[in-house]
Amino acid sequence: MEQITAYDNKELHVGDIVRFHTPYPDEDPNTIFIVLWSYYDPEGKSSRAEVVKFDQGLRYRPVIQKWFIRDLERVPEVSPELLKQIELFMKNKLGNAIIGKLVI
Repeated sequence: MEQITAYDNKELHVGDIVRFHTPYPDEDPNTIFIVLWSYYDPEGKSSRAEVVKFDQGLRYRPVIQKWFIRDLERVPEVSPELLKQIELFMKNKLGNAIIGKLVI
């Protein structure tokens, strides 16, 4: 009998750093996303999070996607260097455009 694994994806908030807990074979397991918005369905079937892919090479066109929360988990440990890179990523014009769009 398969054992169900509990992933840390309850109560995702804006700014949480997440990844896929079980990436497909052709996906990079180290890809991380920053949560921009989350919606929890009362029935739990279609809870989703809107995330931006953290990729320093993408300066002009952010990759913003919606994923099922059940497929995501918080990144358990984030190094101070990575946090600094994420902060810079979100503070550049691209990050300000994303946050401005959400606030308006």
